[in-house]
Amino acid sequence: MIKEFIDMPRFERWVGRTFAFWSPNAWTTISLFIAIAAFFLVKEGAIAWGVGLFVFSAICDFIDGKVARHTRRDSKLGAFWDGTVDRFVDMLFILTFFFLNFPEGILPLPVLLFLLLFFTLLPPFIVAYANHRGAVPDPTEKVIWRFAFRVEYLIFFIAIIALNGRFPALTYYLLWASLILMAATVLQSIILVFIKAKNYQK
Repeated sequence: MIKEFIDMPRFERWVGRTFAFWSPNAWTTISLFIAIAAFFLVKEGAIAWGVGLFVFSAICDFIDGKVARHTRRDSKLGAFWDGTVDRFVDMLFILTFFFLNFPEGILPLPVLLFLLLFFTLLPPFIVAYANHRGAVPDPTEKVIWRFAFRVEYLIFFIAIIALNGRFPALTYYLLWASLILMAATVLQSIILVFIKAKNYQK
């Protein structure tokens, strides 16, 4: 939702021009390895360093698309690799939550985190599968608009990791807020596929 309302073409062109010394796929791959390092740092208790690297990983993920557009090296393979790496990084974020301390709740933590992982990974799959099957041709992901794109839930995830040590109860509620947001996004995406598909039926 945030990226739908923030348009910074001049800044994005500057990013693409400044960081064009590496290819878009290189930036995507770097973001994955940084996220892996961030996970291990959080697992070992180095929360501040882990959060910093998770943020750096997200920045690299932002850079890759801007470099691709600036250098005109955007490709279907690059889009595939970017989306695939995003899902690995999402998994690493949620895997990190298993090593944090949360209070007891109405659901066992593993069940809560499983549901969060499922509903986090499902929206891009819905869009990609609707496009792949021709139900809603949506190569730019603009037709099926969503409550939460990546930037929204990554803000939640980073806040959970950063604040968990001092405010475990607050971060537990943030987990639930993330789950509700992503479940609503899944429901919204499915409904929009059925609505928008009427425009493409033959």
